[in-house]
Amino acid sequence: MKLLLDHDPITGEKVWFGSEPDSNKVVITHEQDVSEHLKRAHSQYVDDDLTKKGMKDDFWKYASIPNIIIMEMKQKHGVDINNKNHWPRVFKLLNTEYSRFKTTSKTHRLKDQ
Repeated sequence: MKLLLDHDPITGEKVWFGSEPDSNKVVITHEQDVSEHLKRAHSQYVDDDLTKKGMKDDFWKYASIPNIIIMEMKQKHGVDINNKNHWPRVFKLLNTEYSRFKTTSKTHRLKDQ
């Protein structure tokens, strides 16, 4: 059984309630279609002028990370994007496993703390 608990039409995020009859477990799952995020990130990624302007104006948009990916980073890698001490690992993940969400072809690295 699977029941939709919440749907955000703006972000496309959905929260589902379900159960595993064999194990008697209740399961809450989250899903989000990130295809539009990826399209926007790619169009910004290939726009070198956008990166140059951002760096010149002291605002460099490095990535566009949907909520479902923020949640995945925390669950899968133990990385909290809102924790400043985790930022070196966030950038490392953005440069490797989650590079499709980058909005620039440049690479930014923070030294591990």
